[in-house]
Amino acid sequence: MHTHQTRPGHTPHHAWMIFGLQHLSNLCKQLLFLLVLAGAAAQAAAPSPTLAQRYHPGVDVSAYWVSEKYDGVRALWTGSQLLSRQGLPIRAPTWFTAGWPAEPLDGELWAGRGQFAAAQAAVAQAEPDDAQWRRMRYMVFDLPNAPGGFGQRLPALQRQVAALGQPWVQAVPQWRVASHGELMAQLRTHDKAGAEGLMLRSDDAPYRGGRSADLLKLKSFEDAEGRVVGHVPGRGKYAGQTGALLVELEDGRRLRLGSGLPDALRRKPPPVGTVVSYRYNGLHASGLPRFARFWRVRADEPPTTSAK
Repeated sequence: MHTHQTRPGHTPHHAWMIFGLQHLSNLCKQLLFLLVLAGAAAQAAAPSPTLAQRYHPGVDVSAYWVSEKYDGVRALWTGSQLLSRQGLPIRAPTWFTAGWPAEPLDGELWAGRGQFAAAQAAVAQAEPDDAQWRRMRYMVFDLPNAPGGFGQRLPALQRQVAALGQPWVQAVPQWRVASHGELMAQLRTHDKAGAEGLMLRSDDAPYRGGRSADLLKLKSFEDAEGRVVGHVPGRGKYAGQTGALLVELEDGRRLRLGSGLPDALRRKPPPVGTVVSYRYNGLHASGLPRFARFWRVRADEPPTTSAK
């Protein structure tokens, strides 16, 4: 006669419990794996944002649409979430994106002229602050998945935004100019009103990711970004503080930013890896910026620790 034997302390019921827990653990692992895959697929499906080149005289401005350049934080709506220009999630309050379409939108999170710091502070929060986000607007300037050139996408964009009926989501006003002189007059008018500059979008260009002449930017001053790779000790009245930031540019070259650096940042400089913006006036023969001066810290840009 066959008898079932068990090890001491292990009943058949206990063995089945262990099997069940192991099976449940495997299911949880599979579910987690599927969720990670789904998230990665959603992010991979997000269109690559179009990036601007600088405007220069000689461009046929009649072939472009013109709009204000908003001093905010670039944000791409994928159809399910907001992503930064670098593809990182932006944690907006649930109400802010409620009812948004399942198709991508490209725009700027903007708190108003001269309020870049407020927009940056709202976006940089790990947990969204309702009071900060109540000041924000999403200025929509393109529909990445819509067919045709920008001039053909524009009516669809305007209809999409109008259908939302949310005052914090606005279609960016677009207009045409006939000449370089008219464009520069528009720039002077916007400068006086506190705008950052102007953007030009090619009327017949499809939405293409990356930097191209499809999108041009025009400002009264030149600016760029670099990553802090070191702190230069100060001298004289700045002894014991930071005299300048050592900044690495996109091409790997480095420059010192001391001019324009506020006293507060001399006492407590932005950490290595921080992205900062600087202004300059043209380029030296070497290609380095002339009269480079610190402008601001880009807290919305992800820092790195790889710079040496």
